[in-house]
Amino acid sequence: MPMYVWVAGVLAVAAGAFMVVSLLTLHAVRRERALLAAARAVAATSEAPEGSAYAGAGLLADENVAAGAMLGTILEADVAALNARLSAARTGVADLGAKAELDRVADKLREATTEAHLWRTVPDGREHLRAATGALASAGRHLARATARAVGRPEPADAPPCLADPAHGPAAAEVTWAPDGGVPRRIPVCEADYARISAGRSAAVRSIIGPGGQQPYYDTPAYGDWLLGYFTGYDPYLVARLLDGTVLGRQLPGRITGRARSAGGSSGEFGTVHFA
Repeated sequence: MPMYVWVAGVLAVAAGAFMVVSLLTLHAVRRERALLAAARAVAATSEAPEGSAYAGAGLLADENVAAGAMLGTILEADVAALNARLSAARTGVADLGAKAELDRVADKLREATTEAHLWRTVPDGREHLRAATGALASAGRHLARATARAVGRPEPADAPPCLADPAHGPAAAEVTWAPDGGVPRRIPVCEADYARISAGRSAAVRSIIGPGGQQPYYDTPAYGDWLLGYFTGYDPYLVARLLDGTVLGRQLPGRITGRARSAGGSSGEFGTVHFA
C-alpha cells in the first residue's frame, strides 16, 4: 500500500477518534458537574450547627465522595481515549515491529481496565489507581514507538508524560511554564501541546470540575494518585517540584513521604524505577 494512502487512512480514523474523545470529555464534564451538585445538595442538608467546628464537614465528606466518582469518570475517559488512538494506529499498519508494539498497547489497556475495576471495588484502593494510570502511561510509550516505526522514524526515547495532561502520552519537548503567581520552570509536554505553544496558543491542560468550578487538574488535591501513577518510574519529588505553587503540588510531598513510610521505605522512596 502506498505510504500516502496509509497516512490518509490513519488521519481519517484519527479524526473520528478525536470526535469520540471530545464527546467522552464533554460527557465527563457534565457528569462531574452533576456529581458535585449532588454532593453540595447533600451537604446543604447537614444538621451540623452553624458556626460549629463541624459546620461544613458534610460538604467536605460529600465532596470527597464526589471527587472519587469524578476521578472514576476521568479514568474511564483516559482508557477510552487511548483505545480510540489504538484503533486509529492499527489502520493499515504493515511494519511487524509496529504491530508488536500495538499488541503491547492492547495488553496494557487490559491491565489498566483491570486495575481501575480493583480501585473501584477494593477499600483504600489507591495502589490500584496508580497501577491503572501507570499501565496507561506504559501503553502511551508503546503507542509512541509503534507510531514512529510505522512511518520509518527512530523509536523515541522513554520520556515522562505530558504535564499538561498525562493522558496525552509521553513528552516530546520542554517548555517554560509557571502557575499563577509562581516561579517559571521547564516542564515536559507532548508534541501536540508543544505545537500549540509554539503557535502562541495555550497547552490543552486537563480540566476538571472542582469546588471552584472548572479548573486545571493541578488546582485540586484529589488527583495525586492519578498523577503519580502516570509518572511511575520517575522520582515523585520531581513531579512535586514541577507543580510547585499549585494546590496539587503543595499536597504531593506529604503524600509521597507518607506512602514511603507505610511501605517501610525511607523518605522519598516511591515505587521502582522501571519502564514496562
